Amino acid sequence: MSLTNNSIYPSPKNEISNRIMEQFKEIIFGQALESSNSSSNNSVVPNWSTSIPIVVGFVSPQGTQVSGYGNISDLDFTKVNGDTVFDIASISKTFVAIILADMVDQGLVKLNDPIEKYLPSDKVTVPSYEGHKITLEHLATHTSGLPDFPTGWIRNHSYTTQQVYGFISNTTLSSEPGTKANYSDIGMGVLGHILSLRAGISFDELVKDRILKVLAMNSTGMRMNSTEVSVPENIKSKYARGHIDGKAVSLEFIPETIESAGAMYSTANDLLKYLAANIELLQTKIDYPIQESHSIRHSFGQSLDDKSFRDNIGLGWTVTTGLGKKVIWHTGSIDGYTSIIGFNPSKQIGLVLLCGCNYDDFSTPKMINLVIPFLLYY
Repeated sequence: MSLTNNSIYPSPKNEISNRIMEQFKEIIFGQALESSNSSSNNSVVPNWSTSIPIVVGFVSPQGTQVSGYGNISDLDFTKVNGDTVFDIASISKTFVAIILADMVDQGLVKLNDPIEKYLPSDKVTVPSYEGHKITLEHLATHTSGLPDFPTGWIRNHSYTTQQVYGFISNTTLSSEPGTKANYSDIGMGVLGHILSLRAGISFDELVKDRILKVLAMNSTGMRMNSTEVSVPENIKSKYARGHIDGKAVSLEFIPETIESAGAMYSTANDLLKYLAANIELLQTKIDYPIQESHSIRHSFGQSLDDKSFRDNIGLGWTVTTGLGKKVIWHTGSIDGYTSIIGFNPSKQIGLVLLCGCNYDDFSTPKMINLVIPFLLYY
């Protein structure tokens, strides 16, 4: 099966990806219109309707479809497509989880290892809850008791590793580790940092070696160094510009210590390979850790309007179940970019939505309620 062939379906070409694209555009631009109608700034809608780049990708046993809308940027009128690069933000966390499962499989770490085992005791004091310690699994399942970000944290700020350690040392856990799921960016970032320390290489190299090279995801990577955003030269010309309120913005900086929580970029074509591996359309040496990351480990709440379904957490992934059905997915949200990937393992179908639009500028729940039901009932 070709994972880059966008013309394998009969006429109309890319019927499924085009249909999802039109529905996604309605969500994005409809929200912009509502915002404009309630504001005196009537220039919002024209900005949104001409500048926002969007790519939708679909994979099944029959192959792939990719549809694009918009341009690379306000100054580059190149039309976006399956090879256009977007910031994928928190979708990065799924890569962290698979690397964790892979390193567990190789005996390098254990899920129940306390995280203090791998962090320098002379530089960081790991918080606990009445003697209960945070483990690697707690970080991967958002059950560590750590907040999303520590008190006083400023986004888009260049913190050193020692400063990040200081935030962790001064954080109080909200609950006993392993008892309650609360989304934590800092927690998943620390997990990636720990795996990097254990492997003795940067997280950039770790994700390349263990996933990207294996799946030939050649346009996916990390966009950070220790002090600034650093996009490879061969990627810059393909990088779609992100937008907030219809206006172009620069890439958000994430400190190197926790870059694994959300500093990755990718393309629809690369993510379709990633999804194909997750639904077992591709067989590789990381099949076991990929499948292990899907296993439900904790209840996570509810995201769909349909109350028959409930969200659970695997290693990194959200697993929505109900009525004998299951969909596995993750969103990504960062300044100027919003994304979602998801798949139905039993039907072997997957969907990618990448947008150079901000998560505060439209209804993210509407995006979720577009993608998940499609994967459930297609």
